[in-house]
Amino acid sequence: MVSERATAGRLVIPRSGATLRRVAAPFGPIPHRVSAPRQRVAIAMISIAAFVLYAMESVFRHQQFKSSVDITIFQQAIANYAQGQAPNVLVKSQEPFNILGDHFSPILAVLAPFYRIWPSVLTLLIAQALLLAVGVHVVTRVAVRRLGGLGYYLGISFGLSWGILQVLDFDFHEACFAVAFLALAIEALIDDRRRWLLIWCAALLLVKEDTPLFIAGIGLVFAANRDWPWAAGLLASSVVAFGLLTMVVIPFFSFTGRYTYFALNDSDRANAGIDALVGTVLQNFVSVNGLALLGALAVTAAFGLQSPLILVLLPTLLARFTSDREVYLQMKFYYDGPLMVICVIALVVAVQQRRLRLGRTPEQLRTWWSSATGLATGVLLLLLVDYNVHTTELPQTIAAQRVPDQWVLDATRLIEQIPAGATVIADSGLIGNLADRHPALLAAPDWRDSTHLPLEADWVVLNLNGDDKAWKIARTELLLAQGYQRVDQAGTLVLLHR
Repeated sequence: MVSERATAGRLVIPRSGATLRRVAAPFGPIPHRVSAPRQRVAIAMISIAAFVLYAMESVFRHQQFKSSVDITIFQQAIANYAQGQAPNVLVKSQEPFNILGDHFSPILAVLAPFYRIWPSVLTLLIAQALLLAVGVHVVTRVAVRRLGGLGYYLGISFGLSWGILQVLDFDFHEACFAVAFLALAIEALIDDRRRWLLIWCAALLLVKEDTPLFIAGIGLVFAANRDWPWAAGLLASSVVAFGLLTMVVIPFFSFTGRYTYFALNDSDRANAGIDALVGTVLQNFVSVNGLALLGALAVTAAFGLQSPLILVLLPTLLARFTSDREVYLQMKFYYDGPLMVICVIALVVAVQQRRLRLGRTPEQLRTWWSSATGLATGVLLLLLVDYNVHTTELPQTIAAQRVPDQWVLDATRLIEQIPAGATVIADSGLIGNLADRHPALLAAPDWRDSTHLPLEADWVVLNLNGDDKAWKIARTELLLAQGYQRVDQAGTLVLLHR
């Protein structure tokens, strides 16, 4: 039998028949593909269960009016794609506002045919659940191939990790594509299938303008392996792609003619020197949010911090720490979903390498759960999963579905009184549920859209509650004085028509 142990810095891998294959040691040995029917069925069951859970929570959230302006942005763009039109977004501006000038996410167009068949925001939410489940499938497949039975537990842990569940808690976002494509790219990387690696890296470029940072991270992994041609190629390509997208492509489509996320205002641009940049990084690094994010990633990756695969995180983390936007460091948004892919696969490869150094055979790997270490590992993973789940909205969303909510009933009744196709100005908490049947605009204190045009619509629905109720009450009185009529009111909700 051919050994899978390291030999002179290389690994000799048994393949079918007498064929052998060599790969760089930091990637670990390439195992046989999952071929046992029981393994395939088990992996499929985990993936399907993830899809059902994700779809169920997403639909429940939408029915509970937890969708917001973000899903309206994507719905309006994809609805225009479905009609063969430019992806203009009304909620951003009443003038044509091409979403490609805000964020470069042309991958959204692949959902247009499905949206045309079923024109509903639920199409987007179910597509997101499916893409996240693809990520779960790939990560579980990698883990089972390399670690045997432990791989199932790691796959489930990934599917219920805090980063993945946070994607579900915030409507629909392009991060679901990044999770699936990045998982496939890293699988191709560690299996040394470089043609497929390039294909999935190319797909990542269509997800968002910041995904070239993941490609740069993959280039760093090749640099760590001293594969200089591939390292240089991927690093150079990622820099060129990021530069072209943020300095040429997005400004071409942009309403303002520039990429607005480099600086939030003129003072930011004036202070954007190297000293200010370093100061921002250091300030974020020692902040509560920065330390919490790094600590959470370290706990998630665990032994994976020893693997060169963890370098895929580095460019993205550096970019987030250079920003003065606090949301990039808070662990309650969709930004961390793709990072879970890196952490868990890095953990898988690191554990595999450690077992090989200890001389474990594949048979011994498959019986890991019979040991005290295996039992302790299972208990630890269970505790981590339980913590991840209870720090997200998942339990509350599922529990709330069993109890009728009068506010939801009132909101539904008011919305149903608005004629289909009528333009509506609405609160962020209502606009997501209006998007299917109505062109929707977001109510704002200055009563203007993001391009400073005054909001204009014959229908207005507002929630006169919360921290911003003062301006909403004042605006309601002003609209009534300007000729609007109060069509209906229920609790804190009011429906106006001109």
